[in-house]
Amino acid sequence: MNRFRQIFQCKIKSRTITKYRSTKTGLTISHIDVPGPIVKGYFALATEETSHDGLPHTLEHLIFLGSKLYPYKGVLDLAANHCLAQGTNAWTSIDHTCYTVETAGSEGFLVLLPIYLDHIFFPTLSDQAFKTEVHHINGSGDDAGVVYCEMQARENNSESREEHAIQEAVFLNECGYKWETGGMMENLRTSCSNEKVRAYHKKFYRPENLDVIICGDISVDKVFDAVIPIDDRILQADYGPYEKPWTKEVQLFDTYSSTDVLFPAKNEDNGRMSMTWKGPLLSDVKMVEAHSVLWNYMISTSAAPLVKSLIDIPEPLCSSISLSSEDYPVTLVTVIFKGVKPGKHSEIRKIAMETMQETHRGNLDMIRLKNQIKNNISNFSDKLENDPSEILAELVISDQLYGGENHSELITFVNIFKFLDELRECSESFWKNILLYYIEEPNVTVNSIPSVQCMDDLESNEKERISKQKAALGPEGLANCEKIINECIEFNEKDIDKVEDMIDELPPIKIGDAISFHPIFTNMERVKDGIITHEIESDFVRFYLTFDTDHLSEEDKALLGVYAKLFCDTALHHGGKEISYEDAIKLKEELLLSSNIFVSGSEVESFTEIVLMFFKFSVEDLENCKDFTKNLICNKIFTEDRVTTAVNKMISAISVSLRKAKKVLSAINTVTRFSGSCKSSRNLFSELWLLESFKNDIPSLVKKLERLQNSLFYENKILLHIISSKSILEQHFNAKELDFLKNHYHLSKANIPSRLPSYFKRQNCDPSQLLNVVTTDESSYLVLSHSMDVPYDHPDYVSVALFAEYVGQLEGPLWKQIRGQGFAYSFDLYNGPASGFLVFYLGRATNVSKGYIAAKDTIENIIQENELEDTQIETAKGALACGIIQKYETPSGSAITNIINIHRDLPLNHDMNVLTKIAQVSESELLEACKKYFRPIFGNNANLVVCCPANKKDEITNDFASLGLSINVIEDVKKYFQHLGHN
Repeated sequence: MNRFRQIFQCKIKSRTITKYRSTKTGLTISHIDVPGPIVKGYFALATEETSHDGLPHTLEHLIFLGSKLYPYKGVLDLAANHCLAQGTNAWTSIDHTCYTVETAGSEGFLVLLPIYLDHIFFPTLSDQAFKTEVHHINGSGDDAGVVYCEMQARENNSESREEHAIQEAVFLNECGYKWETGGMMENLRTSCSNEKVRAYHKKFYRPENLDVIICGDISVDKVFDAVIPIDDRILQADYGPYEKPWTKEVQLFDTYSSTDVLFPAKNEDNGRMSMTWKGPLLSDVKMVEAHSVLWNYMISTSAAPLVKSLIDIPEPLCSSISLSSEDYPVTLVTVIFKGVKPGKHSEIRKIAMETMQETHRGNLDMIRLKNQIKNNISNFSDKLENDPSEILAELVISDQLYGGENHSELITFVNIFKFLDELRECSESFWKNILLYYIEEPNVTVNSIPSVQCMDDLESNEKERISKQKAALGPEGLANCEKIINECIEFNEKDIDKVEDMIDELPPIKIGDAISFHPIFTNMERVKDGIITHEIESDFVRFYLTFDTDHLSEEDKALLGVYAKLFCDTALHHGGKEISYEDAIKLKEELLLSSNIFVSGSEVESFTEIVLMFFKFSVEDLENCKDFTKNLICNKIFTEDRVTTAVNKMISAISVSLRKAKKVLSAINTVTRFSGSCKSSRNLFSELWLLESFKNDIPSLVKKLERLQNSLFYENKILLHIISSKSILEQHFNAKELDFLKNHYHLSKANIPSRLPSYFKRQNCDPSQLLNVVTTDESSYLVLSHSMDVPYDHPDYVSVALFAEYVGQLEGPLWKQIRGQGFAYSFDLYNGPASGFLVFYLGRATNVSKGYIAAKDTIENIIQENELEDTQIETAKGALACGIIQKYETPSGSAITNIINIHRDLPLNHDMNVLTKIAQVSESELLEACKKYFRPIFGNNANLVVCCPANKKDEITNDFASLGLSINVIEDVKKYFQHLGHN
């Protein structure tokens, strides 16, 4: 008899979800069939907190640090890399904890699965790991630890303080939904303990409470074989009676409340506001979708009622409106207003409620509503075909938490397309009744108000607390703290040879073997006409148009942000007449399933200097889409009112971004490193200066946008990529049609626009240009960059990429020296081939200077020892290979990867060639790459930017001064930017 019996199966469109349960332990395995090269694992447990100690989160961190069969820190992540994964990961939510991994192919997944489950069920949970990973006091008297770093960066930002206020007002009784599952800093310092973590593990980490969700092309019988040894060992464990989480009664608010929450800020320009209602029951899928559609109608575009009354007005009250929902048994629906102007919170609430009432009294635009539902149907269908893993895994987790033994969540969701079709036929009164619910039902309003005084108090209180802590410890206590943490680090890192022996004993996983890629054919026969087609499995058509920016002035490049903001948000010439922006938006919702424009800084590095426009639509809308998309590109009418609205939105959004240390860090680094590029012209400070300079001269800005539109379309090299199925391409894109498209979009016969590192005007900084930008974050951030011209086709590219992977991999040299010692929560070291820089980054750091020194010493020690660990070279090869193969995870992703390679002027098989070369790289080549390219980044000619809280400013400045680096402290980033030349 099979140990695992099937307990449930359902099909959602073409995707089958099958659940199996162990007859011995109750362990559940869920398989979702997803073709392609990547196998994903989501190991989900229902977890419930009873305090702010953060036990779910601290336990999540400690799971990775060793298990009964693999009792050494680093085995799990190095094993994952060996099995062609890029390490492991996890998240802690309010109601569950989920551990994840993605492997290239199923062979490695099957090897890793029992190792991962051993860590989940039988972790070591040592006191030493708790101190380094969760919280400790270092020899300087400061609080540190990886978890502490993470929460220090989150606890006092506007989003977290707002979220805590919502939880406090929404849930009236003591329930798990009220608590900060990540842990509050005070609790992490004083009440969270390893004893509590162990007890928490025993209560929740048991077989009946775990669902092993696997998405991919994998044999379930082989999965069972891999899991049975763990299942047998679970039988020997003493868990005690099982108490299913999330069964206690929850009392929700039933009256209106309003709460003011202060958050620390350097200025008091822009706040936040949220309004939270009880939504439909989670089990009522049809109504959950209906409420979502109604709110999208109210807020999703510039034609939406709330946007028109709060944002698209001469003096905007906020900069953006968004929707958030929590999928609890009774859902929570929250409308979030960002960039709220000072003193306008109550006015926003009043106008929002009045607008909802006016919308209810008037006539709803039923065409808009039906088009939204139509697009939801098509996009969800495409998601299930193209990239279903995440959405279906989340559905299985929701069913695990709240679906019960009859799997009600999954059973109901099977009818999602039926429900959506029914919603298309619903009458206006149906939608008005939903709107009326939100008008009449009470809500919880939270006004998040920026406060300089709050920032000053926070800094002074923290400074005083640390001072008292140091005084209480005294020299002897501080020395003892240093001794204890060093002993813990030594304990955690012991027996490193045994770690490598364990990895070496694992079955070898060859790169590229038995990995099933999606079929794709890229046809470049018409590239001379500016057209390339990509044949994949898809029911839809995707257009990617790329526009070169070489010929644009620096001012025009800076204006690309405004141009993008007005993309389908202004009037058009269309169909032989002028149509309003509202009608343009309606046409967009009718014809396009999705669309976007990326200008510089896009997520695709190769498009940094290229404007990329994307359109997805159904083939039956092809004829109408051709004209509409062309007019979106080149026939926009830039009216003064729409341009004014766009400028106001952007200024407000940038002001909010200037509170985010990571964004300020990137912007300052860009300003000091690049000139003459889209990247430098479109950084936060360049855009803010430009927008403010035009704010009182909108007519001039309108003329410049008209000129820019003309330059992009009529004076440019434009390339069109068409992605669709073989049958659609053959039927609808024959030679005659391609000839039409060539002329229709003014496609270019010129060379494909591409970016090489030599394009950028890089500026080498001397020590006097080093910066320390003071921000309101409680954590510190650092970016270090140095020129390095190693493009994708350079002979050293693979060895540089592999060494960066080696030194930065999970449980690799940098991980142990930076995160392992609690200096920072995150770090990165990477080559940017398109921009020509090697970059080192530290994020959420408690001690940024020690993190920098640790990284520098790590590189120097490797050079001095002139030796690398063979096992970690092999695990780095697996991780790097996985990262490349992940780009081909979906059919559309495969096509986009080909587009990227084309624009990098690389052969289509470039990545496959890199996979072959990875296996061939030798230790000597890696050591040479380290000496030649990585050592200079820690020299005095690299560009260094640090963002830190005010109470760390002097300490960090002195630390770097002792290293021979002169820090120029910048208190006001706007003034600093003006100093660079924009006076």
